[in-house]
Amino acid sequence: MDAAMDMDDPTPPARQPQLRFLAACPRSGSTLLTEYFDMSPICETATRLPLVNMLTLKETFDPEESILRNPMRHDMNMDAASAGMEFFICNEETGSDDCKGESLHEHFKDPAFNKIIRLVFLIRDPIRVFDSWKDSKSGSWCDIKNFISCYNNLLRSMNQASSLPTLCTVYEQVVHDPRTQVNRICSHWGVPFLDPMIEPPSLKMRCSTYDDETYNDLLSNEEKDLLEERLGRSYLRHWSADVVPLRDILKQKIWFAFDLDDTLHEFRRASTAATTAVLENISEHYGTPLFELQDEYARVLKEKTSGAFVDGRTSFEYRRERFSSVLVTFNFPDDGMAEYLDLYENTLTRSLQLKAGALGMLSLLKGLGKKIMVITEGPQDGQERTIRALQIEEYVDFLATTNHFRVTKTTGLFKQVLSHLKIAADEVVCIGDSEHRDIVPAMDAGIFTVHLDEGSAVSLGSSPPRINTLRKLEYILSYDE
Repeated sequence: MDAAMDMDDPTPPARQPQLRFLAACPRSGSTLLTEYFDMSPICETATRLPLVNMLTLKETFDPEESILRNPMRHDMNMDAASAGMEFFICNEETGSDDCKGESLHEHFKDPAFNKIIRLVFLIRDPIRVFDSWKDSKSGSWCDIKNFISCYNNLLRSMNQASSLPTLCTVYEQVVHDPRTQVNRICSHWGVPFLDPMIEPPSLKMRCSTYDDETYNDLLSNEEKDLLEERLGRSYLRHWSADVVPLRDILKQKIWFAFDLDDTLHEFRRASTAATTAVLENISEHYGTPLFELQDEYARVLKEKTSGAFVDGRTSFEYRRERFSSVLVTFNFPDDGMAEYLDLYENTLTRSLQLKAGALGMLSLLKGLGKKIMVITEGPQDGQERTIRALQIEEYVDFLATTNHFRVTKTTGLFKQVLSHLKIAADEVVCIGDSEHRDIVPAMDAGIFTVHLDEGSAVSLGSSPPRINTLRKLEYILSYDE
C-alpha cells in the first residue's frame, strides 16, 4: 500500500473525500442505490469495473485494482476532491466469467482497507438477477453456472468480511422501503441523510438507468429450482427479521389452501399449447389465418369464463361451447368437434408442469402433518384430472371448486369452504397467484394469505407477504435460526 496513506489510521488525509465501497453482482440494483447518493450534494459516485478485461478478448484474468493500492491518489477520488465532495462512493461489481477465473477472485481481503471503506454489500434475489443477466443475451451472462459462481463469490466475500465493520443490504428491501434502507447505509458510511436523496428520480435519471424492476420471465422451472437449491437459503438468511415471524405464523396453521392454476402448475402454458394445437388444426383445414382464430378465441374465452364455471357443467361441455362459438363466427361446420376435444385434452395433459418448488413444498407440508386443500376456479372433473396428471393426488386432502360449490371466489367460496369443513379462518393460510381472485377474497374471509407473484420483487415483511417461487415458501417453513 502506498506510503501516502496510513492503513492503520481510519481517518483519511485532510480535505480528501472519505472513500466508501458498495459491492454487488452485476445487475443487482447497485446503480439504483448509488443514484440515491448522487442526490446528495456532498457525495460523488462512480461505478468502477475492477474486471475491466471481461470486455476484451484477452483470455487471462487481470483485474484493475489501482484504487485499492493508492485510493487517495486515484484519479476518480481526486476528481471528487476537486469538486469539493466529502464522500466518494465506489460501486464495485464482481466478475461474471467463470472461464477466465473472474468469479474466483477474492475481493476486499485487506482488513485495514476495509475499515476505511466501510464496505456495504448489496444482494438481490438470485431469480431476478439471473433473469436480468439472460435478458442481456451476452455470452457468459446466459450461463447459469457462471452466475452461481459469481453470486457465491460475493457470498464468500461477505463471510470473510463478517468480522469487519460491513453492512449487508437487500435490494428488494430498498425498493420496498428506501427511506429506512438508505438511512441504514448513511449511518454505516457516516453520510448525513437528506430527504431529497429518496425523492422520485427524474425522467432523465430513469432513462439513463437500467430498469431493475423489469421482470422478463426468461427462466425455466429447472433453472429456478437450481438457483433456489444453490443460493435460495443464503439469500433468505438476510431476511431473518421477517422470515422468523412469518415461519412461526405458518407453522401454527393446520390447513394450507393452494390455488391450482398458475399457483401449483403452469396452467397458462398448458392451456395455450392445447388451444394453439386445436386452432392450428382448424387453420390448416380451412385456410383461415391462425391469428384471426386466436383473436376470436380470446374474445370468446373472456366472455364464456366470466362466471368462473359456477353452473356445474363439465370441462368438455365448456370447451365444446368455446370452440363452437369460434366455428360459428367463421361459418365453419362442427363435424370435427370430437377430434378437436381429444386434441385439446391430449395436448393439455402432455403440457402440464408443476411450478418450480411445488412438489418439495407439498412434501414438506405432509411431513409437518399439515392438511392441504386446493381451492380453485374451474370445472370439477377437469381439476380432478389435472391433479391426477400432475401426480399430486396423494398430497391433496380436499378439492374445492367453484364448479362444485356453485359460487365464485369473489362472491363467497372461501367462506363456504370454511363452513363445509367446519374449520376457523385462523386455522388456514391461502397461497395464490391472483390478488383479485385469491388474496383479497381470502383476506376478506379472515384467512392469512401469501401472494405468489412471479413478476414482482420478494417482500416478506409486507401484508400479505409476497414470494416468487414455492421453493421460497418451503425454505421459510424449514428456516433454522
